[in-house]
Amino acid sequence: MRFWTLVDILERPLDDAEVRAARTAILQQSLVKELFERQHPEGYWGDDESKPYTAQGTLGVLSLLYMLGVPPDERTAAACDSLLNFCQNENGGFSLTRKQRSGIFPCTTGEHLPCLVYFGLQDDPRVQAAFAFVVEDMSTDDALDCGRYQHQDCLWGAIAALNGLAALPAGRRSGQSGQVVSKLADRLLDAKYDFEGEHKRWLSFGVPRTWDLLGALKALVKHGYARDPRIEPLMALFLRQQDAQGRWLCGSVSLTWPLEKRNRPGKWVTLDALRVLKQVG
Repeated sequence: MRFWTLVDILERPLDDAEVRAARTAILQQSLVKELFERQHPEGYWGDDESKPYTAQGTLGVLSLLYMLGVPPDERTAAACDSLLNFCQNENGGFSLTRKQRSGIFPCTTGEHLPCLVYFGLQDDPRVQAAFAFVVEDMSTDDALDCGRYQHQDCLWGAIAALNGLAALPAGRRSGQSGQVVSKLADRLLDAKYDFEGEHKRWLSFGVPRTWDLLGALKALVKHGYARDPRIEPLMALFLRQQDAQGRWLCGSVSLTWPLEKRNRPGKWVTLDALRVLKQVG
């Protein structure tokens, strides 16, 4: 928490003495030590390397290490390599079963690209292929049509794709990727939300970040929509969830690796809120 606050909120450089000390301390945390102790010599986590999506599998652990700010090293490199070997379809996207498209294919790809970039794989041809898949897949007219959502536009998919494209290196962005970002952002900003009904659960903020209002706001501000007038009512609603001490509650937690207590003020939720507020002003 100290590391991310110094870097993301106070904008300290990575070579700052306090930042270096905080990052070194991350590796000494008991949870981080436990996670690396559970890693197999081949680089994966869980009982089956070919199934990285299980509760204690490679994808979940890598995502947690990323969230905790663990610095890249040979262990995370081996884990990323294992993940890509067993989740990437031949068309570049990530799938629950490598050899076939799953129903959450675009969501899975977009959501986990930032983790792979964080761990240093932005130049890996497999990661570049995954970015290309997200851009191409989200360029179609029915990109957000989801069978798991009664074939309505899936706003969760929009958030996931925006998260992925936020990690696309600047030198690889194109007119097409920009058009995709614009389309997805418009879909989130222009949606007819029903926060008393269908979208009520969007007001319960999870750790790790799940599909909620804060996740949508984070994705939008990453792409420069912090000053868009359409974001103002969403921000106002989010700010109404703040308690008297300036914090936000954590509404859901990981059952496997809980970092917060459910329905208690959440430091990770509040950190994400600060990240958004810093961009909005």
